[in-house]
Amino acid sequence: MGLNPQNYGELMLRIVGKACGIMSKMNFDNLIKEKKTQIINLWLKKFTDTYPEESARFFREGPGQFANPVGHTFRINLEKIFDELFMGFDSQRMQGHVDPVVRIRAVQGFVPSHAVCFVPMLRQSVWDVCGREISRQNLMSGWIDFLGRLELLTNISFDIYMGCREQLWKQKAEFTNSRTHKLLERAKLLDKAVE
Repeated sequence: MGLNPQNYGELMLRIVGKACGIMSKMNFDNLIKEKKTQIINLWLKKFTDTYPEESARFFREGPGQFANPVGHTFRINLEKIFDELFMGFDSQRMQGHVDPVVRIRAVQGFVPSHAVCFVPMLRQSVWDVCGREISRQNLMSGWIDFLGRLELLTNISFDIYMGCREQLWKQKAEFTNSRTHKLLERAKLLDKAVE
């Protein structure tokens, strides 16, 4: 099967197009890695700003792991989430990084959209820090790929949130049933109800 000039032109366009997409993604990833510290600091600030001012400041700046476990959990896991987004995106590892953040938010009673707000906040933080450069270097294919990964992260986060809330509701129901059972036993009504 020979290569005719028309097919050759189409083949070259496909090769060049793929190469440009790969180069754009590589350049996008390099830009993001270069600006990692700025992005994570801005992301953490946006995220902790969902709390009252004093709490937010403490979560960001409070002393280490034992004096500030919530702030430490946020900082460590947000950084791991960020790294995982650019290291092949393994769903199991990502769940392990997302779970502590979402679990805290679920226990604190945040509604789903606020519990998983850290995902759109990451998108906004990346754009705030790198948007000009993404536009200037025409790295939109890398940006679009990144947005796709963020969609997966949103789904993982929401699933974890719903699992945590379900677990909390189950524990509350069990507690209520246990308490009711004990009250009925004390009142000696349980035996009469069974008869």
